[in-house]
Amino acid sequence: MADCYLYKLPNELLLHLLTPFPTPDLLPLTVISHRIYALILRILHHRLVAAAELQSHSLLLECYHPSAKLTEPPYFCTYHGTNDLTTYKLPSENDPRLAGRLGEMRSMYSRFRPHRRELELGGRRVRRSPGDVPGSRTFPGTSSDKYDGEGVRQILSLDGHELFTQLVAQTNLVKIGPRNGLFTCFVGVEEGVLRVWREWLKDMSMKETFALGGQSEIVEEISKGKEIVREVAQEERDIDDEQILWVSPARNTGFRLHVRERKLKRDAPILISTDEDMPVSYDIEYDELLVRTSHLLLMLEKSMVQEDNSSGKAVVFGSFG
Repeated sequence: MADCYLYKLPNELLLHLLTPFPTPDLLPLTVISHRIYALILRILHHRLVAAAELQSHSLLLECYHPSAKLTEPPYFCTYHGTNDLTTYKLPSENDPRLAGRLGEMRSMYSRFRPHRRELELGGRRVRRSPGDVPGSRTFPGTSSDKYDGEGVRQILSLDGHELFTQLVAQTNLVKIGPRNGLFTCFVGVEEGVLRVWREWLKDMSMKETFALGGQSEIVEEISKGKEIVREVAQEERDIDDEQILWVSPARNTGFRLHVRERKLKRDAPILISTDEDMPVSYDIEYDELLVRTSHLLLMLEKSMVQEDNSSGKAVVFGSFG
């Protein structure tokens, strides 16, 4: 192997040769040798950093109860960081743990915060987030732009006989076009249907109550004013946290939810069986959207290929209501 002319080249030239390869074509080359493996790790690390920050794209989240498919708007997400990516140390070709480094990269997750976009004065147009204005310094908008919009809250209700409810979730990678509501690229990251179990909602609500010192939160239906936006600590959490609901068994995307029970002021039933459940409602808030960074990288490359292969004929994605 040492007599191969390829290995007589310096690392800079090898990196120059390997960089044009897309990630799916680059991964099979890691089995050639430890030196090639270490060089590919360096390339993938730079790509993961670029993919996590999404300099030219944005994440668009759609998550709703099946009955609210036509009324629940999509949510733009802002970037909050990636676990262990900035502190990751690239290994050398003589590292005894070199073979497991790709697995470490695959276990990294990027954290995003969904926001509900507000309407402009008059209530007819959606207020633009930073970077949406054509011709501005920050155009086009990206996931790293600061946006202090209202957090995403939803109400989940279950009747006495229901053991679970469902949420339809779809995450898309988009590139904002020259007009508000138009996207020049649109790639699906992951979609699926989540089952949200009654017992899980109850446990998460009790956990939140204990965290507040045993004080239960009461939210009345008659109140129509906006609540104060709850600050979410931007800290790294364990991926196995029970607060996270994964969209699919592949665990490419998931949600960390803040759950609290809605204590409605109403009369309790006079007669109820001991094994009968009461109708309940929970207020859920989307604290974070977790996306596997390596999967996000593959979707970003797919979006770039889609943009390069675009012809003069345009396919317009957008809402014009």
